[in-house]
Amino acid sequence: MEYSEYQDQAAEYMRLAIPLMKKHGIAMTPANYAVWYEYVSGKNVALKESLEQHIDEHNQLTDQQSRELYERFFDREREQSALFELRQNLKHVLVEVLSYVNTGLSNSKESNSHLNKCLEKLHSDMSGEEVKDVIQEILAETRTAMSAGSMLTQRLNSAVSDMQNIKKDLEDAKRQANTDTLTKLANRKAFDGVIEKVTRDADNSGIEVCMIFCNLDYFKKINDVHGSIVGDQVLKVVAASLKDAVKGRDLVCRYGGEEFAIIILNTSLDNVKKLAENIRIEIAAKRIQRKDTRESLGAITMSFGVARYFPSEGVESFLQRADRALYMSKDKGRNRVSAAPVPIF
Repeated sequence: MEYSEYQDQAAEYMRLAIPLMKKHGIAMTPANYAVWYEYVSGKNVALKESLEQHIDEHNQLTDQQSRELYERFFDREREQSALFELRQNLKHVLVEVLSYVNTGLSNSKESNSHLNKCLEKLHSDMSGEEVKDVIQEILAETRTAMSAGSMLTQRLNSAVSDMQNIKKDLEDAKRQANTDTLTKLANRKAFDGVIEKVTRDADNSGIEVCMIFCNLDYFKKINDVHGSIVGDQVLKVVAASLKDAVKGRDLVCRYGGEEFAIIILNTSLDNVKKLAENIRIEIAAKRIQRKDTRESLGAITMSFGVARYFPSEGVESFLQRADRALYMSKDKGRNRVSAAPVPIF
């Protein structure tokens, strides 16, 4: 494609993206623009489908949801950049350590050669002064060798410390890439990785895997009446309650928007239904107030769908059944728990 042709295409995408952003009240930030530019270009099918699903379900795409799409589809570049920087740091440390080791080996060879020459000077006809001189040479060379060895030891200790810091930075980068920035729960990316692994384990070893899908009821009304900042406050409170309700081995994640998912291992479906019911009751009992005015938001409720994984049914079927159970609760009036039907093989 010629440069002028590329410019024309980019201008056309811009012309299409900006009115759509204005229509949905999306802030003109670089991250939001990247999402909508990619959407109108049609090149990212997964992003296009996710964005259109949000609009179909909620009749709009909020600024918060646009930011979430950016984190989901574009944060990989940030993660790759962090990994590149860490690799460069590690390379620098290793090059420096190898330099010290090679220097140490070279110095060690020189010391051995010098000491051997000192030994060759020793003979039966040596005077006391000559013996004294040789001893002084040997002591000096020994001190030099010990000093070089000490420097190498210090640098190696320093390198170990540097590499431990690099390892920590790498772990932090991975954690950030898998964490929802608002709620600090695991994000959709982390969820996708874990659900693939645990269902594969269930297929191979028969471990029990259950899932809870839950969704805030009438969350759009909260945003419309009180604004997205208060809506974010509600999401944080709910996220903390979900996190506190489960064991450390279970994964709680923000699936997207006002929807959350919990992956639970080695627990029967009946007990998972009881857990979901307890969470539902706890959330409904909360009385959240606006931080600025202390105005009560009234009762906040959630609808729940629970499902148990059947070996060999596959991730897609599992997610669809859990999602269907959630919308069964919505259809029955919300603020309730429904169990998913068994899969059809």
